[in-house]
Amino acid sequence: MALVEENQNNTIDAQRSCPATELENSIQKSTSTVSVSEHINPIWQPLPSSSSTQDGPPEHHDIVGEHRTPEKLASMPRTTDKIKRQTTQDENSVLHPDVDSPFVDQLDAIMRLLPYHLFQQPREDMTRSKKGKERAEDKMLTEIQGKFCLRHEGIRSRWRNLKARVGKRSGADDQSYYLAQVVLESDRSENAWLTSELRSARAECERIEREKRAAANAARMTQFSSIPQPAVSTLQTQYYRPYPYGYTQAYGVAPTGPSISTFPVSNVAPTTYTPYQATSAIPVQLPVASLPALHALGIIPVPAGALPTDGQPQPAAVLKGSSANGTILSLEINVSLLQSAQMSGLAMVLNSLVSRASSSSAPLTTPNQNNNKESSA
Repeated sequence: MALVEENQNNTIDAQRSCPATELENSIQKSTSTVSVSEHINPIWQPLPSSSSTQDGPPEHHDIVGEHRTPEKLASMPRTTDKIKRQTTQDENSVLHPDVDSPFVDQLDAIMRLLPYHLFQQPREDMTRSKKGKERAEDKMLTEIQGKFCLRHEGIRSRWRNLKARVGKRSGADDQSYYLAQVVLESDRSENAWLTSELRSARAECERIEREKRAAANAARMTQFSSIPQPAVSTLQTQYYRPYPYGYTQAYGVAPTGPSISTFPVSNVAPTTYTPYQATSAIPVQLPVASLPALHALGIIPVPAGALPTDGQPQPAAVLKGSSANGTILSLEINVSLLQSAQMSGLAMVLNSLVSRASSSSAPLTTPNQNNNKESSA
């Protein structure tokens, strides 16, 4: 293809400088040159331009063959010299282009742009055969190159879109990241400061509440100690009732009165007893749900750390601790400091807890077992 275009250029030059006969001769020579160049081995290099036509045909005469005429063989060195000079000229025009002056006409544009196409024409496209294994390899390489090209174009398009999105933002990315990090650090420090302040405020509130509870308990204990306790009667009154009979009396029969013994009866003085007064505190474990009942009785447990000093009235119940889950409280109750109503109420609370525990732990009876019990009774 390069040779054909070169011949066309030579034809244009010949039209400018030669008459019609010389133009026909140049066309015939260029045609013969093209036909000869098609069979020349690509490895063969042309002879230098100083070689004369009288020296005879070149050394590639054996490679070309015997069917060429002497005229054609003689024109081959001249054609080679022209091609070499034109190639050198094309190289110079490509390496040193005229980029300042504009195109004069269409022919000037062709003459100035055509060397790029001739100089950049791959040699393998002119020498390689498009048949058999080479064609398959070419197809495979083309497919691989197409895949890589598509991937390259996809990456470039994504990169272009990314740059476009970055350019649409109000600020640079590095500045935005730095400002966001600074704001985040300030928020973290402020949250830590607020957490510490909240913790200290809660501790202060708990301390004030403990002081208030201790003051209220001390005032309540002084109030309870100032109230006089009523004397408890130690005599047990006995009630005598007639024995109930299983049969009914006849109608109209007067009931018989109690018989009076004629034997002398000695007057026996009634026995008196002194109730047991516990001098030490009794450890008791109560659930948290029983605290309202204790508060209703006036028994308010006081923590061991908030006990009054010696010489001041001590509370009746002291809170020693609680279980791991906080459902059971360990108390120490000083019975000697309780009134009779408080003792009876505490006994009722303890009895209810014991009965509840026994009912929950008792096994369930089936109807058959109940029937068996009734039959045995």
